[in-house]
Amino acid sequence: MAITLEAFEKKYPNRAKPIPAEFAGQWIAWNSSRSEIVAHGPELSQVRSAAVASGHPEPILQKVPRGPFVGDV
Repeated sequence: MAITLEAFEKKYPNRAKPIPAEFAGQWIAWNSSRSEIVAHGPELSQVRSAAVASGHPEPILQKVPRGPFVGDV
């Protein structure tokens, strides 16, 4: 059964939002509450540096799989 993003956020308030499909195969950096992606790119070190430079000294880093992909399109 499909669920809207609004319903998902209400049902699971502490979970990270779905990752947009455009980030497939990239590294992403979340803010400390995992509510916002603050940097992304192909190289881990560059993503971490960009997150720190944008005011997030301890980002949560994650590699997004290439597929099959389930997320926000």
